[in-house]
Amino acid sequence: MELKKSVILDKNSAIPLYHQIKEDIIMKINNNEYQLNEKLPAENELISSYGVSRTTVRKAVELLVNEGYLKVKRGVGTFIEKPTLNLWNLEKLRGFDEEVNRQGLHGKTEVLNIQKINSNKKLKSIFGNSYKEYYKLDRLRYIEDEPSILVTTYLPKDIAPDLDKFDFAALSLFNVLKENYHIKIDYATRTFEAINASEEIAKMLHIEKNSAIQLVDTVTYDDKNTPIEYSISRDRGDITRFKVILKM
Repeated sequence: MELKKSVILDKNSAIPLYHQIKEDIIMKINNNEYQLNEKLPAENELISSYGVSRTTVRKAVELLVNEGYLKVKRGVGTFIEKPTLNLWNLEKLRGFDEEVNRQGLHGKTEVLNIQKINSNKKLKSIFGNSYKEYYKLDRLRYIEDEPSILVTTYLPKDIAPDLDKFDFAALSLFNVLKENYHIKIDYATRTFEAINASEEIAKMLHIEKNSAIQLVDTVTYDDKNTPIEYSISRDRGDITRFKVILKM
């Protein structure tokens, strides 16, 4: 494989060099500069191209192998692979479509239901007592044509009136909130819990009843520190992984 021209790494960035290299290689894979089943350039070529140490290159390659982008064949070399699972990167708030596309995977959304509901104790604990009605949006997310994430989202009707007129099988909720309701999304908090899938959820996700899944509660806030969206997702453990970078 011909070595592709690499980006100039930012050695003053808080993002580790090995992570910058990893992201550059992922970009090249997604842009088809590196083709599936092609051999990755030799280690010495990568060291020379990126201007880093052998340890840094090996760390980047190790991460790419773990994430399914590369496969090491002993005595032959390292080859480009297509990831078989979704590795949700928590270092930045991204919507489903953006995250899946970033990994070069094919994703789609099926809208199961969107309806108006009255406030309840849980919603009051998140949004306060100002809102009486909410939109409840149920969606099933597919990754590589496999049902992977079942997500239920709640939004106050007052901040997004007529939300039910949009086709969320084709549109990103975050983009609709930004472009149509001029909401400036700032950050989100997420809570993770391991649970066993109920019979109903297991059937929808094409897994066995009581299979381990990840329950993820997310509250999204605008630039005024006001909660604008609450979601509960049930993620298949055999397809979805979560990754976060921890720094001193």
